[in-house]
Amino acid sequence: MTEPARTSWPATILAVGAGIVAAFQVGKAPIALPFIRDEIGLSLTQASWILSIFALLGATAGAAAGSIVTRMGARPMLPAGLIILAAASLAGAFATDLASLLVSRAIEGIGFMLVVISAPALITLLTRTADRQTAFGLWGSFMPFGVALSMTAAPLLPMIGWRGLWGGMAVLLALYAVLIHRRMPKPPPPPASEDDHPLRDIAATITAPGPLVLAGIFIPYSAAYAVLAGFLPTLLIERMDVSPGTAGLMTALAAAFNIIGNIATGPLLRLGASRWAILAAAGLTVAVVLAGIFAPGTPVLLAYGLCMVFFTVGGLVPGCLLGGASIYTADRRLVPVTLGLLMQGSNLGLLLGPVAVGAAVAATGGWWAAAAVLVPAALAGLGLVLVLRRMGKES
Repeated sequence: MTEPARTSWPATILAVGAGIVAAFQVGKAPIALPFIRDEIGLSLTQASWILSIFALLGATAGAAAGSIVTRMGARPMLPAGLIILAAASLAGAFATDLASLLVSRAIEGIGFMLVVISAPALITLLTRTADRQTAFGLWGSFMPFGVALSMTAAPLLPMIGWRGLWGGMAVLLALYAVLIHRRMPKPPPPPASEDDHPLRDIAATITAPGPLVLAGIFIPYSAAYAVLAGFLPTLLIERMDVSPGTAGLMTALAAAFNIIGNIATGPLLRLGASRWAILAAAGLTVAVVLAGIFAPGTPVLLAYGLCMVFFTVGGLVPGCLLGGASIYTADRRLVPVTLGLLMQGSNLGLLLGPVAVGAAVAATGGWWAAAAVLVPAALAGLGLVLVLRRMGKES
């Protein structure tokens, strides 16, 4: 892959912005969930699928989507993903029952997957090696920034309704797709390969040391992130008796702390901290904090403070993992496939986390069951970090 003479920071910011508006579609669901449940009449288990099904395609076909981006090119696929998101969000605004809403959310997930693979692939092509980890630290903040910013719309929901929110998001996504089409520079073309076949790309990626482990580490982190970002408004409403608008703003504030960890990843690596050590420290902290958040005797305000700790320290995880894609990939041409595999792990966590926790809480009648699901998963992720250490491959 030809390295550019200098890093295109405007293009990097534009790509991060695409991730942010895509992440709005993750953040809009938790704040709208109480309104959707009231209108359609849903149980907590049914409502959890509105959060989870968004990640369905990414959980099953992330690497394949990465192979498509490799062939079609990240530059055209980025606005295409935004348009798919816009169309699906508009369709969801007119959904009349749970089934039609879930279909629209699943299609949103297709667009989301194309965006979150194409944007970092463009960042890889448009940055110098020396600047890449800093750029990926910025990219890693797209999810918490987008989720937190979209949640600030919670006070508007009594006026515009959740359908108005879905329609407004569709307009925003379409406008940003036009901006990307007009302003995103063309990256240098990746080198051609004689062994150019989607199945070979995927096979080469999953058999290389590292990508599968990185994807596996992503699963428990994303599961816990989805649960806290998705169910925290409901938890706050039930435990603190706050209004839905206030609960949304409190969740947005907590989620915004994730950005601190994302941005801190680059400086920590440049100062000499090893990737596995950062991931191990973050994983251990996350496991302890999750146990505290959902423990029956934890005061509500302390649990909320622990959520802030989770989002802050946990924010180190995405930057470390995504920044490692170009290091652990089987071939630099296959960076989008590696990113797709990582996002497959992330989406698997987003898919399974809310559903598993929602079912466990519904079955037991207590939020303590969330810890019984998430803490062992976090410890399993910590074990994979130790496997990554044994590989000995560092940036």
